[in-house]
Amino acid sequence: MFISKFFNPLKCRVHLAILAMLFLFVLKSCISIPKQYNGLSPGIWRGTFILDDRRQLIVTKGKDEEIVRDPNPESQKTVVPVNFEVIYDSEKEFHIEFLNGKERIRFDSVEHGRDIRTGNDTFVIHLTPYDALIKGIFEHNKMAGDYIVLDKSNYSIPFHATHGQSHRFFRTSELSSTDVNGKWQTTFEKDSVDQYSGIGEFEQEENKIVGTFRTESGDYRFLAGEISGNRMCLSSFDGAHLFLFDAGIEKNKMFGTFYSGKHSKSSFEAIRNESFQLKKADSISIAIAKGPMIFKFENPDGNQVSNLDSEYENKVKIIQVMGSWCPNCRDESEFLKSYLKEHPNQEIEVIAIAFERNPDKEKALKRIRDYKSSLSLPYQVLYGGQANKDSASIALPQIDKIKSFPTMIFLDRANRIVKIHTGFDGPATSVYYMFKQDFESTISDLLKQKD
Repeated sequence: MFISKFFNPLKCRVHLAILAMLFLFVLKSCISIPKQYNGLSPGIWRGTFILDDRRQLIVTKGKDEEIVRDPNPESQKTVVPVNFEVIYDSEKEFHIEFLNGKERIRFDSVEHGRDIRTGNDTFVIHLTPYDALIKGIFEHNKMAGDYIVLDKSNYSIPFHATHGQSHRFFRTSELSSTDVNGKWQTTFEKDSVDQYSGIGEFEQEENKIVGTFRTESGDYRFLAGEISGNRMCLSSFDGAHLFLFDAGIEKNKMFGTFYSGKHSKSSFEAIRNESFQLKKADSISIAIAKGPMIFKFENPDGNQVSNLDSEYENKVKIIQVMGSWCPNCRDESEFLKSYLKEHPNQEIEVIAIAFERNPDKEKALKRIRDYKSSLSLPYQVLYGGQANKDSASIALPQIDKIKSFPTMIFLDRANRIVKIHTGFDGPATSVYYMFKQDFESTISDLLKQKD
C-alpha cells in the first residue's frame, strides 16, 4: 500500500476534530433544544372528560366481537372539554389552573414521579378543598387517567389531555350569525315531575361565549364555550362539578341537553326573555317556629357546639347549611370569610352545619376538618348528618324544609329566625352584587336591634 510522504496521521486527526467541533457549533446555532421538564410541560393544555365512548357490537364468524368504530374523533364520544394551564413556580414545582371563562381555579397540590413498577411517569392532581383527584400517567405533551370522586362510591370518569391546544370545543368554528347575548328563560326537564326553572345569562364575543345558568337552588357557576353554526356548547370544571350544555338554536329559541357528571342528563329549552324572574331566595323556605332556634352539633374535634354557647351570646348569627362537596357552598363560604375579614368589629358570628356524603361519621368529620383548614375558615363547621335535604330538614325542625345546599339562616341576637336565604347566586351571575347589597342591609338592620 502506498502512503504519501505528505500524509501525517496526527495532523489529520486534529483537522477532523476541528471540523467536528465546527459542525457541532453550526448545528447548535441552527437548532434550539427545548428545555426538558421533569413534570408536566408548562403552558396551555386541552383536557377531555369522557362521559360516553360509543362502541358497536357486531357478529363475526359466529362470535361476538367488540369493535371500536372510529375511536379518535370526538363525534363518537360524549366529552366535556376543558382548558387548563400548567404554571411553574420554580424549576421543579408547579401548580395547575383550570380556566372557566372569567374564572381561574388553582390547584396547588400536584404529585408527579416515576412508577418503578411500570416505568411510567405518573401524576396526581389533588382537587382541594374537594374530596376528589385526577390521577394517571403522562408524557411531556400527553396525559391519560381518571377523575375520581372519593366520597362517592366507585365514581370515576376517564380523562385525557394534550399540551399546546387552546381551543375548547371546535378547532375551527363554523361561521354563525347567531347572537345569544342576554337572558334566556329556561325550563329543565319540561313536563316531568322533576321540572324546574332557570335563567341563562350569556355574554358573546364573536363565536366565544361565557355565562351561567341561575336556578332557585343556586347557579351553575362559570361556563365557557363557543357557537358553531346554530349549535352552542358550554362546559365547566371546578374540581367538584363537571358540566356540559349542548344546545341547538333557532331564532330566539334554544333546545338542548345538560350533562352533570357521570350519571345526570337532563333536557332543557329556553326562550329569550329579559324580564323573567325566579322566586326570591328568601321566600322559598320559611320558619315554622316562633320561638328561638336552638341547636347543638359536633365539631371535628369531637366537641358539642351550640348557638347558646357564651361566645355567641347576644350576637347576630348566620347559620350556613352546607356541604364540603358543594361548589356553591364554597362560593358562599369564601364570601362569608371575606365579609368577616372586612368587618372584624361587628357583633356577628357564623356557624356552618355540614351535611356530608360519606356515611362514616369519623370520615365525614375528617372531611369537614380538611375543608375548614384548606379554606382557612374563621368559624365553626359542625357535622349535621348525611348529605340530603331530608336529613337536613329533620336536623333543623324550625324550618319547613331545607330545599337547597347552601341555605343561610339569619338569627337575631335572641336566636329568632329573621330570614332564610335559599341557594346562592355567586360571582358568575348578574345578581351577585345585588345579593351582597341585600346581605349587608340585612346585617345592618339586625345589628341595630338591641332585643
